[in-house]
Amino acid sequence: MQILIVDDDPAIRGMVSFLLETKGYVITEACSRKEAIESLKEATPQVVILDMGMPPNEHTADEGLAVLDWLSSYQPQVKTLVLTGQDMQTTSYLALKQGAFDFLEKPISQDALLFSVQRAFLFYDQAQKLKEQEGVQKVEIDAFVGEGVKSIRNQAEEKLLKQVLAETQFNVHETARRLGIKRENVYYLIKKYGLQRDNLSV
Repeated sequence: MQILIVDDDPAIRGMVSFLLETKGYVITEACSRKEAIESLKEATPQVVILDMGMPPNEHTADEGLAVLDWLSSYQPQVKTLVLTGQDMQTTSYLALKQGAFDFLEKPISQDALLFSVQRAFLFYDQAQKLKEQEGVQKVEIDAFVGEGVKSIRNQAEEKLLKQVLAETQFNVHETARRLGIKRENVYYLIKKYGLQRDNLSV
């Protein structure tokens, strides 16, 4: 049970890490958007606890939203719990819109944190079970009706391709098998959407 904690405040990271390690979770820490994404490329946790306000934009949610955007594209199965000490209404709205699983307001209640983490792991496990037993792969897209069917189809196609390539570590043969298409078609789609192994490595 792996958790990545992303927060620029070492005191908060230390407190959260200690609490969760005493409950048996394996913890990795990052203090910035760059460190978080580098860590996510090396190993995929089931849950991320993410501070929204980090340098160089600690007074906005931009850094946290950038991490959420990366997760949404490449590791959407990860459940992200957002920590915010800013305008809770605005920040939670933006975070949930970007794919966050839940949000917690600072200062953090230990009971609320543990409950949210347990719930995130439950939902993660059930989603994995759906995928393994029934072949259900969830793809979320933000679609505007005015864009038309073709644009929506392309968004879904690109997102699903990214997810499966990330899961298979860019194994084209396995990706083709999972998607039920020919390898030539996978190569075509990789070129069509300009995808690169470095960006998708997990």
